[in-house]
Amino acid sequence: MTAGSVPADALSGRLGRAAVGAYSSVVLAFLLLPIAVVAPMSLSSQPFLEFPPPGWTLRWYYDLGEQPRWLIATVNSLCIAAPTMLLSVALGTLAALAVGRIGRRWARPLTLLMLAPMMLPHVIIAIGLYPTLVDLHLQDSYAAVVIGHTVIGVPLVFLTVSASFAAVPPSLELAARTLGADVWQAFRRVTFPMIRVGMASGALLAFATSFDELMLALFLTGPGTETLPRLIWDQLSFALTPTLAAVATLILALSVVLLGTATAIGAAGGRRTLRAR
Repeated sequence: MTAGSVPADALSGRLGRAAVGAYSSVVLAFLLLPIAVVAPMSLSSQPFLEFPPPGWTLRWYYDLGEQPRWLIATVNSLCIAAPTMLLSVALGTLAALAVGRIGRRWARPLTLLMLAPMMLPHVIIAIGLYPTLVDLHLQDSYAAVVIGHTVIGVPLVFLTVSASFAAVPPSLELAARTLGADVWQAFRRVTFPMIRVGMASGALLAFATSFDELMLALFLTGPGTETLPRLIWDQLSFALTPTLAAVATLILALSVVLLGTATAIGAAGGRRTLRAR
């Protein structure tokens, strides 16, 4: 190595870091630009969407509380997201534990199968679910939407629980069974404390995904089960008022809180695992 190669390598490293930083900044700005536009428009003094707003008011947020359809849609979204979260946690956790114990030969294809709903467009899932739910006489019911949202929620829980379960040494459960614990006791006292962070993170992700989901709602909801994303879609056709921006801002705030909480839970779990090791 020559004397001049060290400064050249250092310069190359600095240029590479600067390029990565610039690229990341552009991508971040592209992702945040819609938020920077929608949130201010929800405070506009004009009765139509305009950016930048000529004035500021909270009128549109007050209007939401005076329009029963928005309140009903919010309740519907919560009534669908809550059971979706519970079902996703139960099924996703069981699947993650089964795949984690099945051995390497079958783990990869089964993992790909579990993650398939994340790779398929939601419109394909909706088209496949709709005739089946019609045959079961579940169309336009809460159960239909919960089933559809659970299909896309299970892979999220499967991922987070699988990541947590991978850090659980199989010898711990074996030791518990050797000391007289049955399968349920070994799970409750050994496995569950070590995967509960992944379960909690997956639950929040499943709830947020269900609350925000539109495509399945377009196919599976009816007048009595209309969700917030479905109502926003309908209102976009004929009423482009700042009320839509206000609803979108509130949904965005909820999503950020849920995702931030999931991230914090995951980080705390990672720190506890490192300390335990």
